[in-house]
Amino acid sequence: MELTSIIGLGAILILTAIGLATGGLPAVFINWHGIGIVIGGTFCALMINTPMDILLRTGASLTDLFSADPYIDRLGIMDAVMSLAQDIQSRGMSAFQNVNKAVASGYLAYAAQIAVEYNNPEILRQVLENEIIQNSDLQNEAVNVFRTAGILAPMFGLLGTLIGIVEVLRQIANPAQVGSAMAVAITTAFYGIAMANVFCVPIAGKLRIRYWRETQAKSMILEGVYEILQRTPAVIISRKLKSYL
Repeated sequence: MELTSIIGLGAILILTAIGLATGGLPAVFINWHGIGIVIGGTFCALMINTPMDILLRTGASLTDLFSADPYIDRLGIMDAVMSLAQDIQSRGMSAFQNVNKAVASGYLAYAAQIAVEYNNPEILRQVLENEIIQNSDLQNEAVNVFRTAGILAPMFGLLGTLIGIVEVLRQIANPAQVGSAMAVAITTAFYGIAMANVFCVPIAGKLRIRYWRETQAKSMILEGVYEILQRTPAVIISRKLKSYL
């Protein structure tokens, strides 16, 4: 479980509740038209900007914010690869069949399977490198969706403000209505800025770091299994893998 995401989200909800309860966030901030413009406009713009398969992948990536990261323990992954290297040296290729499937969410076992199927270090490198690159590109597209939303949300907040100012000008002859109309206009900009800086940008940052760790861990495993197939001595494999820590 990713505690920082849960703590951050919980803190936002608690602070918002305190603000509403104490009057720090007055009822005038509740502007449903503004919320509709910012959230609806951002979503519609993302639909135009992004293919459906990327949007679905982006939605699925939200679960990564709260789930444990299986790639964060790179030292443990390195130890597993070194243990495999020692087993291969003592027992031969049959040791690939007994890899711990829990390491790096099963990626070490997957790399071992490819090694057994081809028994060729160059083919192994080509296959796994291509998969790592393609997966990283798809993950970056999901991150870019949140980055794009972080740009669009304030723009739609500004658009809502302009619409509100038009209403202010329409009510200019009625001073009693000008204040409330201006409050509606300003709160829409508030929603856009808040959506970008409280949700979109932080989510993009968290996912970017998580996916970077995944790419690094998979690259470490690829390097280790490649060197094992090359019959490289364990001390040299260890030195190469330490560059990923």
